Amino acid sequence: MNRLAGNVALVTGSTRGIGRIVAEVLAAEGADLIITGRDEGDVARVVAELTPLGRNVWGIAADLARVEEAHRLATEAISLVPKLNILVNNAGMSRRAPFWEISDEHWDEQVNVNYRSSFILAQYAARQMRANAVRGRIVNTSTIGAHQCHAATAVYDSAKSAVEAMTRNMAWELGPDGITVNCVVPGPIGDRPGASESRALWDGITPFVPAGRVGSAGDVANAVLFFCLPASSFVTGQTLHVDGGYTAGLPENYF
Repeated sequence: MNRLAGNVALVTGSTRGIGRIVAEVLAAEGADLIITGRDEGDVARVVAELTPLGRNVWGIAADLARVEEAHRLATEAISLVPKLNILVNNAGMSRRAPFWEISDEHWDEQVNVNYRSSFILAQYAARQMRANAVRGRIVNTSTIGAHQCHAATAVYDSAKSAVEAMTRNMAWELGPDGITVNCVVPGPIGDRPGASESRALWDGITPFVPAGRVGSAGDVANAVLFFCLPASSFVTGQTLHVDGGYTAGLPENYF
């Protein structure tokens, strides 16, 4: 439908999983893309695969576990295009371990990827949008673990909780510039990297999902798309659960 024609979107973690599908959905609506991921080969491959969609597609490899790489990614992305309209902070990772076993190195890695890099990229995007009077869109990604903790993921869940608070703060500050900032919270998504391929796992979760199924990367991508469309210009500072109702209630036998 080309509702995003003329827009340029930077999607982090867009070489696979949810980020890859988000990039495809935005391109289908007319957006040009900046693809980014940790591995140069993966970035080049996705750029080649998405270019036939008829959009301009650029690629920048960056390891967002390193603060200097987040700054470099932002600088290079902004220098590539006349203006950046959309930033999707999708990149994320976790290392499962009891919190008392987490090293400083692994704490830094998880916080940098899941929270700090999003903050840095949003800073650059917001400055550029404000300077060019772009009524832009920033979409962050959290996790249901920020609301119902995962086992052995204290750093990941708390970093994503910070992303939700950051979303509200940024929305408040950027609202006068016409820039919206929102957050999506993927629930049980069966086709993202790191998700178990075990049928038994998803069969065990499905009874607790009111929608009657586990989700797909496309479900999350469509929520991201909504926040990027002109029709959502009055929606900002919001956190949207894309979980089929998984976090809406308690199991029947809970008392």
